[in-house]
Amino acid sequence: MSRPLRPGKRFNLVGLRWRGNARPAVAMRSRRSGGRWTRWVTVGEYTEDAPDPGRGEPEAHGLSMPVWVGEADEVQYRLSRPVRGLRLHFVNVRGTATAADRARTAVRRVASAAVSSIAGLFRGGAKAAQPQPAIVSREDWGAGDCPPRSAPDYGVVKAAFIHHTVNANDYTREEAPSIVLAICRFHRNSNGWNDIGYNFVVDKFGTIYEGRAGGVDQPVVGAQAQGYNAQSTGIANLGEFTSVKQTPAALAAIARLIRWKLPLHGIPTSGSTTLVSAGGASNRYAAGTHVGVRRISGHRDVDATSCPGDALYAQLPALRMLVGSIGPAGTGTTLTAKLSPRTIRYKRGSLLSGTLASSDGRPLVGESVRAQVRRGRRWRTLRTLTSSAGGTFSLVMHPRVNRMLRVHFSGRGELLPARSRTLRLLVRPLVTLLDPPEQGIKGKRVRLRGTVAPRMRRLLLVLQRRRSGRWARVGLRRLKPKRGRFRGSFLPATAGRLRYYVVSPAGTSNARGRSALVEITVTR
Repeated sequence: MSRPLRPGKRFNLVGLRWRGNARPAVAMRSRRSGGRWTRWVTVGEYTEDAPDPGRGEPEAHGLSMPVWVGEADEVQYRLSRPVRGLRLHFVNVRGTATAADRARTAVRRVASAAVSSIAGLFRGGAKAAQPQPAIVSREDWGAGDCPPRSAPDYGVVKAAFIHHTVNANDYTREEAPSIVLAICRFHRNSNGWNDIGYNFVVDKFGTIYEGRAGGVDQPVVGAQAQGYNAQSTGIANLGEFTSVKQTPAALAAIARLIRWKLPLHGIPTSGSTTLVSAGGASNRYAAGTHVGVRRISGHRDVDATSCPGDALYAQLPALRMLVGSIGPAGTGTTLTAKLSPRTIRYKRGSLLSGTLASSDGRPLVGESVRAQVRRGRRWRTLRTLTSSAGGTFSLVMHPRVNRMLRVHFSGRGELLPARSRTLRLLVRPLVTLLDPPEQGIKGKRVRLRGTVAPRMRRLLLVLQRRRSGRWARVGLRRLKPKRGRFRGSFLPATAGRLRYYVVSPAGTSNARGRSALVEITVTR
């Protein structure tokens, strides 16, 4: 057990992070200065994806679920085994970090809670078999203080996974919006994720909160069920339900949400479906495995976790009965897309192609789909295409820089909208050596020149020598091109056969580019 720890400012939520693959049992408790300690809270660990492409960790790491403590100044933790590099992450979302903060926010908190309790009552939704339930928007629970790092990704919705957030259940109605904000900030700022992981959050009073940004009526890819995020929606129950059951009000709210959400995406609310595992350390199934699940399932059904807790998991049959059997709101559609090739050289072309079909596999001909590129946090339409025989479409592109692409179908009549998965097209710069020397003299500088397109700020000159039957690097020099042209040189220290080339390192705008390899004979 740790000694009492004081971060120096009041906090509302705390979680742990450590290096390595260790998965200890974790418990925490907290108190205000001079107050009594709370009971020990058993904390689960995250099993979600390192959610957002390109934001993975440099090494294996462990994360605890964050614990909502209300108002606390001190915390203690205990672990079942030692871990490396343990760090505590504290979050304050209620403006109570200092005495001055608490005075400024006392009145504002009451007004904010009143707004959150009625938010979403007059919000419409897309056409569905059931009306959209009241959903507290991101704006109304304070997501302006937790903006996404980048634009959302979109997949499909074939099932709903039920979760719990593993915080104490004694929160008040007024505290609930702050807890959602605190979880978002922990996911984003402490875990380094793009946004809050869950698609929806439901509190014990039956209030539904919008989770990850991108649209409650859209198939937003969250970070809630490792290996299945692009095929599901995640609904988190605010609280800890290992031995305590969820309230009837919350179950009724979740049922209303599922009755609206699944049919909206062309999926019936009852029965089973098949998902394809994308793998992952916490996934119960290897990548590529076809996994049969109920359309309303617990997180533990696909990942190695106790989520959503034994008590809530035992309530899932009752939840399925509350949801009932409701068919799709319209004709579901599927939109597939691919790039060929996925990596190109500058000025070369890549073919974006795909197929639009109904959920029963029938090709949709003569429908408009939009090829889109992500610029900043927004998707922009490159070209509107029309599906031809077989529901196919295609577009040849010649981008100068890397691109994130997708294809979008807006829907028409009874045809439901669909989006393809996000595709990444990489562009290698064209690095060209002009009249490269192939002869040199020991001790005399060899000079070279060339061009790079598109224009780059940094290049590297690599020099190699043949050693023990292999080429080994013996020199590396930085080059600074100007207006797409560069010059460089190297000084051969010994006679013999050498090899050199120029590299454009990979960056956010372009993939790695390289000139042709040039062998040079160095004489004495």
